[in-house]
Amino acid sequence: MRVTSITPMKNEGPYILEWVAHNRAIGLNDMLVFTNDCTDGTDQILERLDEMGLVRHMPNPSILHTNPRHHIILIRYINEVLRLRRSDWVTNLDADEFVRVNTGGGRLEDLFNALPEAHCITMSLQTFGNGSVDEIAPGDKLVTETFTRRGDSSRHRSPVKYLARGDFPWLKFNNNSPQIAEEDLDRVNWVNGNGTPLPRELIAEPFKGMKAVHTGFDLVEVAHYTIRSYQGFLLQRDRGSANPLKGQTETVLNMEDAMKYWRRFNRNDVEDTSFSALPGLRDAVDELLKDPELKRLHEAALAWHRNRAQELMQVPEYRELYDTIRAHHAEQMAG
Repeated sequence: MRVTSITPMKNEGPYILEWVAHNRAIGLNDMLVFTNDCTDGTDQILERLDEMGLVRHMPNPSILHTNPRHHIILIRYINEVLRLRRSDWVTNLDADEFVRVNTGGGRLEDLFNALPEAHCITMSLQTFGNGSVDEIAPGDKLVTETFTRRGDSSRHRSPVKYLARGDFPWLKFNNNSPQIAEEDLDRVNWVNGNGTPLPRELIAEPFKGMKAVHTGFDLVEVAHYTIRSYQGFLLQRDRGSANPLKGQTETVLNMEDAMKYWRRFNRNDVEDTSFSALPGLRDAVDELLKDPELKRLHEAALAWHRNRAQELMQVPEYRELYDTIRAHHAEQMAG
């Protein structure tokens, strides 16, 4: 069985090995990763992983265009690649998203066996906040070990990702949900993370999120670590968006946009350590680090991120953002 993932990346160096080890452990075995404009060694880490046969790394086709909307260009390109239609299942995952299967042995094969008639499984995201963490990868802990506070999924609209059968006649594999032709709506078996069929009016058009009434986490869910730490958030804003809006300049910090993003994703309502329980993940990462070149590249990327954070702290606009998000978080946790 081939499970293919599509992932754009830029400057994710310290987090790649955990993400790859996690995906391999759950049975996601065909990772297609596309990079653009990396300055922290992300592309070199992925090249080494490619040489080791663990991922497929390619430049994002967006680098050949003047259009800075890298993710959109990638989606257009990848839908022309026959490989997706020859895969058993297809998904689109970012580097801060970790799928967790809650049935059988915790592997994707167990999920598919539990839902043998499904053509598409919409996975709801559990959005984790920064949990008052300041430094990048403190104590060299894994992301899934470090962040254990998330939003209350019963109160919020849930962002979504998907697993879709490659042989179903989708019009397009998008970022959050595949696109389906109207004539196929009545024959598709499209379910949520509980295995409950989704309403026709929801799936008729591509969608990015669902109301709580439609979400389900019993069989499968996704941990979303978009806010990793105070300092990590500075680097995230410094990196820029993969899909900037018209007129946005990636190199200019927009405080209003940054705070809007922070308020939306820094959710810390519920303590949840269950995502840190994947057996053997630390051992799997340590096994990857036995490769001398991969270890050197990983350590260099981590040092780059930590040094870059300190540089940004000396920039008045970024120092203001740092102080503002800390104050907002303290107020949130006190309330």
